[in-house]
Amino acid sequence: MYFFIIIVVLNALAKADSIKYVFLALLNLGIMLLVIKLFAKPAFRYWKARQYIFSGVEETDSLSGHEFEHYLAPVFERYGYRAEVTQASGEYGADLILRKKGKKTVVQAKCYGEGKKIGVKAVQEVVGAKGYYGATYAMVVTNQYFTKQAENLAKANGVKLVDRSELASMLYACNARRGVTVDVNG
Repeated sequence: MYFFIIIVVLNALAKADSIKYVFLALLNLGIMLLVIKLFAKPAFRYWKARQYIFSGVEETDSLSGHEFEHYLAPVFERYGYRAEVTQASGEYGADLILRKKGKKTVVQAKCYGEGKKIGVKAVQEVVGAKGYYGATYAMVVTNQYFTKQAENLAKANGVKLVDRSELASMLYACNARRGVTVDVNG
């Protein structure tokens, strides 16, 4: 961006018969930067809010843990994975097993009520499941958010965390791909 600004100024200086052309070039540049600053951030916020509203992520708030696992399976299938929901008991820390291109990913799904953050236990469980199932990747998906400790542990162990915001993005993209819209009016 700054390189472009320098080129514009140098070009104006090279063509300028007087200082007024340089001033006009700088004025135009300043106006352009001001317009970008004023409208880009609100436009991005609007797009993210729209994405969240039309994602359908609110549907997950009323699901049980088992229902959430079954809710996620077709979402991952839309992303090209073969998704298998593990048995309710004896799952060894994986709620779903995803397969794609010969790689296996174990997923720990956590569906909680508003305001409850997911802690290190979920990360520990999925790390154990990764070893047990011989998976290449591990992931924890939630309809809420993670504690800082969970984020740190996940980073140290190469575990992908998908929080409410990222889940909303996934659902929005999934719905857009199949032409589905979510009725936000109930």
